[in-house]
Amino acid sequence: MEQPRPGVFVPPRKIRWLVWLVYIACWTTALVMPVPSHGDWHVINIDLKFLVAKTLHVSGYALLVGLTGWLRVPQRYRWLMMYLLMGHATLTEVIQDHVGRNGSLYDVALDQVGIALGLLLTWRWWRE
Repeated sequence: MEQPRPGVFVPPRKIRWLVWLVYIACWTTALVMPVPSHGDWHVINIDLKFLVAKTLHVSGYALLVGLTGWLRVPQRYRWLMMYLLMGHATLTEVIQDHVGRNGSLYDVALDQVGIALGLLLTWRWWRE
């Protein structure tokens, strides 16, 4: 049974799970949704688009790890949750190849960096 710290508001477990489920559903949809082509891009726009897309990969998974730690699942299931996130990162890239997008191992690596960053930033939630 989790005990909140004095003076710290922790939403009920059902609310935390609802937030997590909505986030993972939206994030998965965004990752596997076909992206229409916008014609030719100038070199500077490709660089900006690339930078934004890759930053979203890292930050999206970092946030997902934080939300997963916030769930405070029982200790014995926490690493299972981490492996599920790592599998999610890989599987969404595989799916992208089948929906007209370019899934890549580079993006899988960036997703894993985001997972590691999220774990580093929220390690206390994972240890409690």
